[in-house]
Amino acid sequence: MSRILSGGRRPTLTVLLCALPAATPAVSAQTASGRELSLEASHSSVEFSIGFLTGRVKGRFDDVRGTLFYDAEKPERSSITVVIDAASLHSGSRHRDEHLRSSDFFDVARFPLITFRSDRVARSGDGLMVTGPLTLHGVTKNVAIPFRQMRPLVEDPHGSDIVNFEGKLRLARRDFGLLGGATFNSWFDDVRSATMADSVDVILEIQAWETSFGRLQRWDGALDRFKREGIGPTANRLRALKAVHADSVDGADWELDQIARSLIARGRPAEAIELLKLSVELFPTSAGSHAALARGYELTGDRLAALASAKRALALNATNTRASELARRLQ
Repeated sequence: MSRILSGGRRPTLTVLLCALPAATPAVSAQTASGRELSLEASHSSVEFSIGFLTGRVKGRFDDVRGTLFYDAEKPERSSITVVIDAASLHSGSRHRDEHLRSSDFFDVARFPLITFRSDRVARSGDGLMVTGPLTLHGVTKNVAIPFRQMRPLVEDPHGSDIVNFEGKLRLARRDFGLLGGATFNSWFDDVRSATMADSVDVILEIQAWETSFGRLQRWDGALDRFKREGIGPTANRLRALKAVHADSVDGADWELDQIARSLIARGRPAEAIELLKLSVELFPTSAGSHAALARGYELTGDRLAALASAKRALALNATNTRASELARRLQ
């Protein structure tokens, strides 16, 4: 650490925490029913298709994030919260995309987010019917989305558990005030506007994942160090590092969450909570840190503390989907 404090090369948090040899992996113990999975934005898609002129215009939203709480044995206990950046719309034409983002259509400057939050999941044939409020263009309507699980949960060789769903629904754009206009595109005159359908088909492909903490060995060096010397010395090193080079610990809240979850999986909840509290100390304005602490409290059975931390996360970022799902479960 003397080299760090004197301004030398700064190691990553992973190097700081995992410098010791890996310990023998332990078997994970489930401490709460259901799985909390994150939507994998790069492998999920929200696509739309609408009739126009003699064909169809198709597009998608690229910035999709969300949290899925999934209970495979009792799927009716599952829930999902999704937030989409409306400005991430792409339809294959830059000029058309600019028009769609304008106040003639989505008005992304005024309504930057599209949100969905399930309020009911029910079995429906060989799939699931997910209902809840969809907020689009400042208008909220209840919708029902049929989903089908594409395959059982997959254990990928890199230490993640992955699940895939497909869904589709049809929306009436006028229900959400998406009327169209020519203010920002004179080409879109009354004649062309009249050929635009009201019905919009939306196709959803969702991939969600969670680290398999019982299989992953990446953090075993840190866990072994904590077992030998406690978390205190590492916490002090991180505090000193932040004091001298604050940017060195940027983004470390996710790694601290992953290590804490590994501790919980190995039956060491007290150390996990201590580590998550350290994350909140280092990143007091990070909604992610507070949401991670909330999840840690939930997994270790302290529901009141979990709810308080989830509410603090939402106060920092009302669109944090993990905190939203936690608060829903804990209310």
